[in-house]
Amino acid sequence: MVAHSESGIDAEAKVQALEQILQSETFARSERLKSLLRFICEAEIDGREGELNEYVIGTMALGRPRDFAPLEDSSVRSRAHELRQKLEKYYAQEAPSAGIRIELRKGSYVPRFSLVREAPQADPLPTAIDVPLAIYTVAAERPVAEPPAAETPAAVVSQEASQRVVWVALFAFLGGAAVMFGAVATWSLLARPGVRLPATHLEAASANIWTPELETIWRPFTASSTPVLIAFETRFFVRMGGLMVRDWHVNGPDGIPNSEALTRVQQLFAPPRYGNRDYADAGTPAALFCLTRLLSNRIPNLSVKNSIDLTAADLRDNNVILLGKPGMDPDVEHVLARGELVDNGGDRILNVHPRAGEQSEYHDQYDAANPDRWAQKYSVITMMPGSQPGRRILTLTAQGSEQPGALAWYISNPDMVRDLVGRMRAAGGAVPDFFQVLIRAEYKSKAVVKVDYITHRTLKAR
Repeated sequence: MVAHSESGIDAEAKVQALEQILQSETFARSERLKSLLRFICEAEIDGREGELNEYVIGTMALGRPRDFAPLEDSSVRSRAHELRQKLEKYYAQEAPSAGIRIELRKGSYVPRFSLVREAPQADPLPTAIDVPLAIYTVAAERPVAEPPAAETPAAVVSQEASQRVVWVALFAFLGGAAVMFGAVATWSLLARPGVRLPATHLEAASANIWTPELETIWRPFTASSTPVLIAFETRFFVRMGGLMVRDWHVNGPDGIPNSEALTRVQQLFAPPRYGNRDYADAGTPAALFCLTRLLSNRIPNLSVKNSIDLTAADLRDNNVILLGKPGMDPDVEHVLARGELVDNGGDRILNVHPRAGEQSEYHDQYDAANPDRWAQKYSVITMMPGSQPGRRILTLTAQGSEQPGALAWYISNPDMVRDLVGRMRAAGGAVPDFFQVLIRAEYKSKAVVKVDYITHRTLKAR
């Protein structure tokens, strides 16, 4: 496994590690982030890390005025978040074998210089691993060393067996897709209008069906010349030999040493082992399909971007739609945590001030016959102010991999939006500029079969 050590790194080696990053392709077009990285690293090298705080960084590294107020201006936190993501991307894609790494821990502005070395190999992995992991096979760039025959774990299969698994998985996927689309289309013909599903949405998303209610909900995005950016989140995997391995509790390289599952699997493979974010959740392509089908004819300047590359300038210059988990952006996460309907990061939504007939918590329910297949999940759609006047951020965020697709379908389906607008108008006479909507989606075999409105709240602009 790869181990990190903070000892034995002199100032010259730290400076060299810093210069390599500053001259990299990853940071080539990020002058502000390079200035920030140089400022905090030179402070650490000079022994002045105790001086690093939001005010000092804002005024001395980012050019903020002397009356800069960190509690009112989140620019330093935003730049630190961008820098943390850029460093992760640099070591994952451009310098996976770097001997010295510079890390910026979440919640800290003091950089950490780590010496990366290969730790001694431990005992091989037991036959069964009782830890949740998602493993994707990929073409191996180099042969994987096989353990002795007597100790060969069941998790290591021959190349021939791996090929059979790939072909079986491919045919299973194609067959499953055909069955899913047939089932959805049949169900859509029989369902009552209020809960028709994606087979009808193909027609509803076309330019020929754009209802007044859709216009009401989407007017902040369609009535402005401001570009619209859809940012989607990808998941963190670790490359080990011919496998891409994921522990869904780990969302970045900093979490690898704390994962017992990844640590034990690492013992089976020779280096290199590095992370990437080439895979998106199942609901993400469905959500992108729904949104782009609906908006492409209404918004001439529509773009899509991986959230790991999302910058403060993107949030400033665009109306933004976020697909992923609530914590994908720290500033957005902070706003969502102050809302009336809060995703607590687990399997429930908190209703901060429940009204008559409402619950204080809405819990997800799984299929008792198969705990990996959820029966229903709750999630929240939030329309909030952007970072600049006149901007909007629409969050279609949830913990589950299936949910972004259900959220995008709900907010773009004319039947669902007609019902939502009617409820909002009945409550206050007008559709609020900023709001939250709690929905419940029901699933069978991870395919959404029904989406229901539960409640909504009006948000006040701060």
